[in-house]
Amino acid sequence: MAKRKSRIMKYQYHVNTAINAAKLSIEMFNRIESLHSRQASVIFNAQAWELLSKAILIKKKRNIYDNNGKSITAEKAVNQLHHVAHLISLEENQTIQQIISLRNEALHNIYPELDDEIITHLIYWSLKTFHKVLKKEFRPYFIKFDKNYLSVAFKEHTFYSHKIAKLFAYSRKSKSEKNRALYILDRACKFAETENENTFISHRDWLNNIKSKSKKARIGRHLSINDYTNKQENVIVVPVETPKGYKSEITTNKAKKASESLTVLVKKSNPEVDYPFLQSDLYRIMNVTSYFIQKLIKHLKLLNNPEYHTSIKSGKTSKVQKYSNKTLNYLKEYIKENPQWTPYKTNK
Repeated sequence: MAKRKSRIMKYQYHVNTAINAAKLSIEMFNRIESLHSRQASVIFNAQAWELLSKAILIKKKRNIYDNNGKSITAEKAVNQLHHVAHLISLEENQTIQQIISLRNEALHNIYPELDDEIITHLIYWSLKTFHKVLKKEFRPYFIKFDKNYLSVAFKEHTFYSHKIAKLFAYSRKSKSEKNRALYILDRACKFAETENENTFISHRDWLNNIKSKSKKARIGRHLSINDYTNKQENVIVVPVETPKGYKSEITTNKAKKASESLTVLVKKSNPEVDYPFLQSDLYRIMNVTSYFIQKLIKHLKLLNNPEYHTSIKSGKTSKVQKYSNKTLNYLKEYIKENPQWTPYKTNK
């Protein structure tokens, strides 16, 4: 009983400190004066994960010490959340390992030059995973972190994947700052793939691996970070302003290439003007039954397509379905071109 109480008290301290560190990582990231703010954000974020990971391991009665009596490193602790506890995915592990890799560089070397898109991506997904894991493992403490934290963006950004793709050209330029940045991020992704890795690969070994490939080889295919960018979702921070009486609709369009940024579209909409028809209006105008219109709309897959349809809340639980002029024209045109179409079963 005493051992159990001691264990609980130990992981309680870890969890509370982890939450405070996660909050500080947000505060540092949002600092108006940017000097060292990114480094500080990364350092606190890595600390948050190291302590949360060790709290989970203590709770699950797992050893958090190496044979030399020292506490295991942050990267090892987080790696166990993926490979042993199965609480986070490989991509989530790789995201956090990149944070830790950058933290190690910030503490022991010169922090690399990184585009804002890269660090924004890592901090966002790291915090989102932290929020998820905290809720699952330590729900009584979850309320301390389950809040909205303000972040304002004024400049247009592309994406993490776009910026990483541009770093591949520097993979062989060992004296380049961008080469070092690529190495620091890739070593973390590589580390996350294997449970029994002890430490991050050295820059020398990483470069030797690059040099062993053909000069014509597409180096990106041989880097773990390339797999990460192909599997991990992108994120972009954008302000969306909506005048009184309007709502905002944001859509993302699939890019032709993985490195291209997704397009964010914001459209001002007045439902009464843009969607003037009820379903009853459609079947009355077209002189058909309500069943006919209902099945035709479903057949043409118009529901939830903002060009044709929207749902307007009319009460606490009820919604009104409205349709655009484009819907009416499309239905008329389709029936004109396909006069034999019917939703009713016919005997052959």
